[in-house]
Amino acid sequence: MNKYKVLLIMSRKIVSDCLIAQADTSSSFKFQAEHDYAAAVQSAIKYDPAIVIVEVPESGIYRLTERCLQIADEIKKYLPRVKRLLLCSERDAESSRAAIRAKQEKRIDDFLFYDASVKFLFSKLEALI
Repeated sequence: MNKYKVLLIMSRKIVSDCLIAQADTSSSFKFQAEHDYAAAVQSAIKYDPAIVIVEVPESGIYRLTERCLQIADEIKKYLPRVKRLLLCSERDAESSRAAIRAKQEKRIDDFLFYDASVKFLFSKLEALI
């Protein structure tokens, strides 16, 4: 069975490690993580995923949703068939509004909040492919 490749662009290594482990045992997805946002576009081009998940971190220079959306836009330019999912904080009102706006403007294919379950994340991924 072929697995769909998913690139995780996120600062939370423990979360990406857990998702990779979960996918290895029980899903139709194969995850790879990129923790360096500055290298994200090149990693995406090299990995050629079906789906990219971009986490909007709660600290650091990429905590601004627009910076993460620019990464998603740039990836789409090089990989036009890639689906983009934004992962953001449900407690950050600005990030939530930006995610909704980005989905309405079709800059991303979908988004979800940090408090979503892994089961819900996998169902979102299934819906995207």
